[in-house]
Amino acid sequence: MPLSGIRVLDLGSMVAAPLGATLLGDMGADVIKIEPPGGEEGRRIGPRRGDDTGLYVGVNRNKRGMELDLSQPHGQDVLRRLVATADIVIHNVRSPAREKLGLDYAALAKARPDIILVTVSTYGDSGPYAGRPGIDPSAQALGGLMAATGEPDGPALKAGAAVADVTAATLVAYSAMLALWARARDGQGQAAEVALIDGVVHLQSVQLGEYLLTGEPPPRTGNRSPFYAPYNTYTCADGHQVHLAAFNDKFYRTLCQALDAPQLAHDPRFATATSRLANRDALDLELAALCAREPRAALMRRLHSADVVAAPVNDFPAVRADAQLQHNGMLPVVDHPEHGPLVIPGIPLRLGRTTGGIRRPPPRLGQHTAEILNELGPRN
Repeated sequence: MPLSGIRVLDLGSMVAAPLGATLLGDMGADVIKIEPPGGEEGRRIGPRRGDDTGLYVGVNRNKRGMELDLSQPHGQDVLRRLVATADIVIHNVRSPAREKLGLDYAALAKARPDIILVTVSTYGDSGPYAGRPGIDPSAQALGGLMAATGEPDGPALKAGAAVADVTAATLVAYSAMLALWARARDGQGQAAEVALIDGVVHLQSVQLGEYLLTGEPPPRTGNRSPFYAPYNTYTCADGHQVHLAAFNDKFYRTLCQALDAPQLAHDPRFATATSRLANRDALDLELAALCAREPRAALMRRLHSADVVAAPVNDFPAVRADAQLQHNGMLPVVDHPEHGPLVIPGIPLRLGRTTGGIRRPPPRLGQHTAEILNELGPRN
C-alpha cells in the first residue's frame, strides 16, 4: 500500500480530524486512535447499536484503538514515546487545552523533531475568530453555503451531509501527504492547519467565482440549475423520483426521444438552451407529466438505454443496494468484534497499482491499548 510504514496518531474527535486520519489508514498507514477515558465525543452522539454510534463507526475504519489519559503524567509519558515512533499527528484540540495536553507543535517536536502535525478547527488557529467553538453547520453558515442552499422562496438550508467536515477531512489527508513529500525532500517536519470555513469556500469555487467576477450573487435554485434546463427532480408513477439534466441541445433531443415526446423537441419555447432556461417552468410541467406515466424502474431503463443524463433519487436503503456502488466497493462488509458482519462506508478512490484496502473495522474503545504499549516496550 502507498503508506505502508507510515504511522499516524489520531487524537481527533467527531468527524473532520478522525476521517482525515482514516483516509491515510485506507492507504496503508498504521493509524492509532488515541481516546480519553470514556472515549471521544463521536461515541456519544446519534443513533447507536450496542456500544457504537453510527457516527463513530462511519468514520473510524482502518485504525487501532488506544485509551490514554493525557491529563496524567503516565499518559504524557506514553504520548511522548508514541510520538517518537510516529510520522503524523492529527487532532482538533483547541488552545489552551492543546498546550496543556502537550499537543502543540513545539511539544511534539521535542519528541520527534521531524514530526508532522495537522490540526483542524472551524475558523483557523489565528486571526479574529481563532479559538471560537464551532461545528459543521457553523462553517456552512459563515462560508455562505447555507444561504445558497434551498428553494428560491424558502429559508436558507444546510446541506444534508456534513459537507464542511468531510471536505476538511480530505484536506487533512492532502496536507499530511504534502508535508510527507516535503519531509522526504528536506528532512524537516512542519505544522499544517485546516479550517472548516476554508473548505466551505473551496467547495463553492464555481459560485464564488461567478459572484467575484460579476458582483452578482448566484440565486438560490433548489434542485434546478441557474445555467440550463431541464435540470430538476421529477416524480414517477410509483412516487419515486428521478433527476434529469440536459445541458446541451444533443442531450435535450435525446431526452425528448426517450420520453416519446418529439413535440417538445420542436416546441419553439424549448428550441435553444436560452429559450429552455427562460421557459423552464413550462418545461418542468411537461416533463413532470411525462415522468408520472410509469414507475421509476421502467423509466430509468428507457432513459439509460437512450443515453440520457438521469439518476434515481435514492434513499439510503437504495444506496446500499445500488449495483454500481457495490461494484465500486463503497459499502464493504467487515468482521466487527461486537457486531459481527458490519457494512461500513468504503474507500472513495482506487489506485491501479498501489491500491488501498480495509484491513480493520472501527476499533472498540481501548481495544489495542495493551498491544500498542507492548510494542513500545519498557520505559528507558
